[in-house]
Order: sequence, then structure tokens, then C-alpha cells
Amino acid sequence: MTFELPPSLGIHGDRKTAEDIMSRIWGKRGVFTCTIANTLTSTIPGISEAGDTPELTLFTGPADAEFLVMGKVTCMKGIPINPGNIPTPATLTKAALELSKMPFLIINGGSQVIPNIPCIEVGGECGQKITTGHAMSAAQVRKSFEYGRILGEQLAKTYDYVVISESCAGGTTTALAVLLAMGTVRENLVSSSSPKNPKQFKWDTVMQGLNAAGIGIGDLADDPLKAVECVGDPMMPVNIGILVGAAKHVPVIVGGGTQMAPIMAAAVKLEPSIIGNFMQGTTRWLLSDPNSSMERLAEAISPSIPIVNINMDYSKSPYEGLQAYEWGYIKEGVGCGGSSVAAVIESSGRIDCDMLLDKVHEIYQKIMNAD
Repeated sequence: MTFELPPSLGIHGDRKTAEDIMSRIWGKRGVFTCTIANTLTSTIPGISEAGDTPELTLFTGPADAEFLVMGKVTCMKGIPINPGNIPTPATLTKAALELSKMPFLIINGGSQVIPNIPCIEVGGECGQKITTGHAMSAAQVRKSFEYGRILGEQLAKTYDYVVISESCAGGTTTALAVLLAMGTVRENLVSSSSPKNPKQFKWDTVMQGLNAAGIGIGDLADDPLKAVECVGDPMMPVNIGILVGAAKHVPVIVGGGTQMAPIMAAAVKLEPSIIGNFMQGTTRWLLSDPNSSMERLAEAISPSIPIVNINMDYSKSPYEGLQAYEWGYIKEGVGCGGSSVAAVIESSGRIDCDMLLDKVHEIYQKIMNAD
């Protein structure tokens, strides 16, 4: 079937590259990957709302992974919610994966809480608070990157395209830190799972980490893995590796919001040839956030990185927890935007936002009935 942009999708940035990539994978077979990880940065009170309490943020990634695989969570009670009782974006990810029947893999980038499901291991461990200036060891970062690169190359041999994503609470703060260390940006453009983005607090936390590491803004422009080592999180090196390894051979959809900006920035620095063979897949909610700018982040990395969004709208949902997405909560996570974009592509446009919303409601009803 010939590619024609359906109403369910929107394009921002380099439209020509976006249409070229989508035309090459339209109706083709992809694979979805989600890298889970923990950084103790998420336990700093006020940094992350990707959990009901700072301590529970350590369960967010593992619980999301269990939910995607089993439809239930065993590592904690209930499913991941934020303090406003708003459900995980994994509800949309699961809807997209079930409708498209896309195969998916969970990668343990480095979790303190281990999910009760099979995971691909890359030798990662939970990251330290970035305020230490030493988030991970150089050996861990290098090993995770190399394992990711190998995995990306292997997936590219089997599938027509690869989707990467993450679930790592506290990840927008670590993203800002790595972006500043690399000098990709010099201001805070990252988002938050709350409509009240604690931008100054994140900035102060990041500055504390950079100072502890003895680095200034832009000092590590040519050494992105060192930036990850100092102030990143364990999700980053493996996803950088997958992007580098896969995009040399097949198109890649970088699923997620501003947390994925340092992944793209580092990958482009390490392997510039992949520009033009990957695009970001995200949500309308993320792009509409007045307190962040994914478009400016992508432009700062390369003008040739297009953003394709799914036009999901929860405003008419009967569930207040889902309506909250329209009020500035959550916005992205667990590759919900990337998996939804991929579902539309995989089905040659047959799957649309209405089908996804119906499936989300079905999944959400099961969750509530289980409680």
C-alpha cells in the first residue's frame, strides 16, 4: 500500500525525512523495545512524579514492564500511578502493541527492582544520584553501550525497523544533565510528568551534579558516553547503542519524549551517518507542553531529525485518570507515542486513534476490575 499520512499522525520538523522513512516501513514488520532502569535521582523529593512517592519511583520501570508483558504487576501492588492517581502511559503502549501484534522485548538497563519477567540483560546496575557527579562506572556505560549496539545490529537483521523506548523515573533530569554536559542546549527544555514542571529545581540539581563532576556546560561535547557516566542514567547507554547499531541498517523510531533527546544527541555524535534513518515517535500531549520544547531539542541535535506524533485525545474519555493527560499530566513514557505511531505504520493506517482509545478503555477497565 502506498504511504499517505493518515489523520492519526502529525509531522513536525523535517517533513521530507519523515515521509521518506515512513514510506520505507509502511506496512512492514517492526519490533518494539523498552529499556527499563533506575536512577536514585528519582528518589530526590520533588524531582519525579512517576510514582506515588519518591521511593515508589524505583518500581515504575519494572512495574511498567510487567504490565506490558503480563497485563498485571507483581513487583508492587497495583500499577504505576503518579500522585494524582493517573495511570501509567503503558496503558497506551499495551493497546498499541496488542492491536498491531508487534513483537516486543524488555531490556533491563539497570534496575534496582527486578521485574518478574524475562529481560535482556546488558550488565547494568541502578544509577547513583547525579548530584554525586558519578552516576555510573565507565565500565558499565561502555558494556551497556556495546551490548546495545550488538542488539541493535541483530534486530536489524530480523525486522524492517526498530522502535526504542524507556521507562526510567527521574529521566528528564538526567536528560537535561547530559544535554548540558554535551552542550546540545544551554537552557532547560525538558518536560515533566506533572503540569507544574519543577524547572528551577531540576536545573539546580543538574548544576550540583555537573559541579561535582568538575565539568561545565559543553565540556563533554565530544565524549557523550563520559557525560552519561557522570550525570546520566542506565537507560541511556543501551538505547544509544541500539540506535547506533540498528539505524546503520534499518530505520529506527525513537519512542518517547524529552528523555530520549540525549539518546539521539549521543548517537548522532558517535555515528553521524545514521542521520536521516531515524525519527522520533511521540504524543501530541508532549508536543503541546508549554513548559518544554521537544522541537527545539531535536533541532539543536540536527535539523534532519523529524518528529512524528500520534494525535491521541483523551478529553472525551469517561475516565478522569485518562482525561488528566489532556490537563498536562504524564504526556509520554514507556514508548506510548512511538508504539502508537508504529501501530499506525505497521497496519498501513488501518489502526487509528479511535481504535487505540477503545483498546485503552478496555485495558483500563480490566485494571479497575482487578482492583
